[in-house]
Amino acid sequence: MSYILLEDSGQYIIANILETHKNNLVVEYAGVSGRKKAKLEQQLFSLNTCTNMDTYLIEINTISTTLDLELILDLIDNDVLFSLDELVELYFGNNQSEKEQIALLFALNNHIAFYNTGKGIFRKCTNEEINERQTKINNSIAEAKLLAQYTQSLIENQIPHWSDIDIFKLLNKPDKNSIEYKALTNASKDLNLSPLEICINIGLVSDIANYFTQTFLKEIFPHGVNLNHQNNYNAMQHTELEHNSTLKVFSIDDSTTTEIDDAFSVEKLVSGYRVGIHIAAPALDQSLASMVSENLSTIYYPGNKITMLPQSVIQQYTLEEGRTMPVVSIYFVIDNDLNIVEYFSKIETITITSNLRIEELEAIFNHDSLDLEHQYPFENELKLLYSFALYLEEKRGKPSVNQLAPDYSFSFIDNKIIIKPRERGNPIDILVSELMILANCSWGRMLTNAFIPAIYRVKQHNYPVKMTTTPDSHIGLNVDYYTWASSPLRRSVDYINQYQIISLILKNKDFYTELSPTMASVVENFDTQYGKYMAFQDKMERYWSLKYLIQENINERIGIFVYKSKVHLIGIPIN
Repeated sequence: MSYILLEDSGQYIIANILETHKNNLVVEYAGVSGRKKAKLEQQLFSLNTCTNMDTYLIEINTISTTLDLELILDLIDNDVLFSLDELVELYFGNNQSEKEQIALLFALNNHIAFYNTGKGIFRKCTNEEINERQTKINNSIAEAKLLAQYTQSLIENQIPHWSDIDIFKLLNKPDKNSIEYKALTNASKDLNLSPLEICINIGLVSDIANYFTQTFLKEIFPHGVNLNHQNNYNAMQHTELEHNSTLKVFSIDDSTTTEIDDAFSVEKLVSGYRVGIHIAAPALDQSLASMVSENLSTIYYPGNKITMLPQSVIQQYTLEEGRTMPVVSIYFVIDNDLNIVEYFSKIETITITSNLRIEELEAIFNHDSLDLEHQYPFENELKLLYSFALYLEEKRGKPSVNQLAPDYSFSFIDNKIIIKPRERGNPIDILVSELMILANCSWGRMLTNAFIPAIYRVKQHNYPVKMTTTPDSHIGLNVDYYTWASSPLRRSVDYINQYQIISLILKNKDFYTELSPTMASVVENFDTQYGKYMAFQDKMERYWSLKYLIQENINERIGIFVYKSKVHLIGIPIN
């Protein structure tokens, strides 16, 4: 074996050479297992008398205990550099051994009164430097003691005497040089628990759901959620819009929905029907754009949501029963065989006749009751729209609803978790999904043909779905152009596209260009941020599902394989 002395970050180390290369060495440090790379210039000299590192170090340490470095300090002058050879000759004379040379080097490097300038060259420290070094040593000793105290408190399930600790920062974006982080890391290793588990156990995190939520918000909205808005219409006032008084308009949503942004109407014609899809129109107010591009989407999670727009704006545009509201409508004239004869779009106001709720509608509008007459509100319209939806789905050749993945609703009553699964693929789902696909594809085609930029939802073979301003197809839906424009109260993409549609209808040039900062920001950030929103929702659903299993004392649950080795537990959203 070949042993050398090398310098690494101001320290002198004995190492064993394992491999020699043109520009570097592969070595093993004394007392440290594993291979390390060292540059050739780090090598000071070879150790000719070293045959075993451990034995060699013991002998060097023995010599070090006999050295009197104060003698050297008395013999050398200030502000003068001395090489190791000079200091060795000064102390030992001409008959020093290799081990004495190495022992003196280590001792000098560890002494408070000697300053190492590198390559075995030292100078005598000034009194100020010595005092400064001593202060650092004292601080290090005090920090080590405090670190030991903090670590022991955590191990003993006690909160250390920390002041003004930001638990979210400590657990997610810590200062890794801080004593709190080091103590938490040490305790984590000792207890074999995650830092979060330790903080939960000692009470630093008392509400886990709130901790997850606040951590998410601090990451996504470090400056807080922007929900401040002053009305400032830059497009059209509602009073300027034509009112369509002949329609009976209804929406279909669950009972918790407050952002009602789509509704339907059906008019009987001489030889067919006119189907209307009416979308709430917040894009009439361009001053919302900056907020929309910042918040990007409503964020849903069990028991709560963070809306993209403030409640004051939502209330101004939501399609609530009994109100007359501005909408962007698209009408499809269909014949008695459900073929689309023509379609057109307009901006108008309508009066919402009814908000149908899915929970009530499912009991009477389902696969088993389609052939029965129940005389419920909008029964004929719903059955016609469902037939139209089936026709559209068949023409596309792709299902509009993923029936393999059930939906789940979470509610909290008297501190009790209630989870209700809902199978997808019933007539309501197919009806709403197909009509939204039809509206979004039609608007996408209209904007493309008018050469007005839009944000498209594109899916190509072997590539994930993405947002882009380049028109292209969506093979998952089997459509040529697909935009999102039907949920402008909930998604930024829909708001931007609706603004473009309004410009198209009004035949003005007041639309966003592809280089517009607002459009560019949404295209660039939406997929990434939306993915984080969905991941947060999944995380919270999983957390409350686990709490539900504990609450119900469920130890076993039936699962089904849904894809390869992925198993879905029946009745709760846990994979």
